[in-house]
Amino acid sequence: MKLPRGITIFEHADRPSPWCVQWRIAGKPHRKWVASQRIAQALAEAKARELSSVGVAAHRLNDDELRAWRAFREQVGDVALDAVARCWRTHGTVAKVPLATAVADFLAAKTAEGVSPHSLAHWKPVFKRFTAGIGADAAGAISREMIAGWVSGLPLAAQSRVSHLTRVRQLFRWLILTRKLSVNPCDGIKAPKVIADDVEVLTVADGAKLFAKASAESRELFGRLALEAFAGLRFASAQVITGADIDFAARGIVLPAAKIKTRRRQFIDGLPDNLWAWLEWSQPSAWVMTPRQYLEAKSLAFVRADVPHPRNCLRHSFTSYHVAANKDAARTSVVLCHTSPAMLWRHYKGRATEADGLAWFRIAPAKSPPRPAPPVAKERGEAPEEHAGTGQ
Repeated sequence: MKLPRGITIFEHADRPSPWCVQWRIAGKPHRKWVASQRIAQALAEAKARELSSVGVAAHRLNDDELRAWRAFREQVGDVALDAVARCWRTHGTVAKVPLATAVADFLAAKTAEGVSPHSLAHWKPVFKRFTAGIGADAAGAISREMIAGWVSGLPLAAQSRVSHLTRVRQLFRWLILTRKLSVNPCDGIKAPKVIADDVEVLTVADGAKLFAKASAESRELFGRLALEAFAGLRFASAQVITGADIDFAARGIVLPAAKIKTRRRQFIDGLPDNLWAWLEWSQPSAWVMTPRQYLEAKSLAFVRADVPHPRNCLRHSFTSYHVAANKDAARTSVVLCHTSPAMLWRHYKGRATEADGLAWFRIAPAKSPPRPAPPVAKERGEAPEEHAGTGQ
C-alpha cells in the first residue's frame, strides 16, 4: 500500500524498538516506535486508512474534549453513535420548563380537553403539595428518587398517596407527549401498597333514619341520595344527573358517557320500586343543584341525621342489600355497570341478610295525607258547604 503524504516510516538502529511511524496532524508530528519494519508498515497503513475514513479533524481533540468524549462513552456504553444520533434527531433538545409553569399548562390543557371543574378542583391541591414539597424548580431536574421520596413522605393514607402519584404520573406523561421533557422520572416507581378494608355499609335503621329527614330537607337532595342508595350510582354520577336522564315511562336511567366512570353510555333499568317513589317525590325536572352544592348538602344531611358517613357508603349499602335481597350477583353487577360479578362475590356476598335487603328497599317517602276535596255548592247561588275539620 502506498502511504499518503504525511505518514512516513524510518529506522533508528540504536533504539530498543528501532522502527518509527510518524504522521502529522495540523503540522504537529506524532510518532510510534515498534520492534520491526513489518509491524511499522502495518501500523502506517492502518493509520492511513483511519485518517482517510475518519478525517484529520477527528484527531485534533484537546484534553478537555477527550475527557468529555470519555464521559460520553461511559454514559452510552457500547451503543453505536448512529443510534445516539437518531435518538437525538427524534427527540431534539428539551428546554428547561419551570415546574409551576408545567403544572399550569397541564391543567389548562386538561380544561380544554373537557375535564370537569369538579375533577380539576381535586387535582389542584395535589399539584400544590407537589410543587411545594418536591424540592426542585424545574420539571427536568426532578428525579425518580425525589418523587418516590415525596410520595412516601406524604402524611396521608395509602390510597391518598396512590392518588397523588397517579396525578403526578399524568403530569409527566403529558410533558413527554408535548415534548417538554424527554425522560419520565415516574418510570419504575411502585405505587404504595393499599390494604383493602372491608366495605362499610349503613344499617337499615341508619338508612331509614337518614331518609326520615327528607321532609325537612331539599327534595332534590334526597332524590339524588336515592340514586346512590337505591340505584347504586356513584356520587360522581349522582351529582350531575338531570331530569332529562331519568325516564319514568321506561323506568330506567340514562347514564351519558360524560357522567359515568367508564366513559361509556349506559341505560340501567330493573330498579327497585322505592327508588321511583323517591324520584317522583323529588321532581327531577326542577333539579338545579351544582355538584358542589350537592356535596355540601349531602354531608350536612348525614350530620343532621346523626348517621355515620363512611366513604361510598350509600353505593356499598345498595350493593350489599341488593345482592342479599335478590341472591343474584350478576343482576346486581348489571345495575352497577360492572363487567363481571366477581368483585361482588369477593366484597359483598354475605354482608347482609335477605330480610335486611328487603327492608332496605322498603325505605320510601312518607305518604302525604290525602288532600281534601274542594267544597261544592249544591245549587247555583247557594253557599258552599263548610269543609269538615277546616275550622271555617
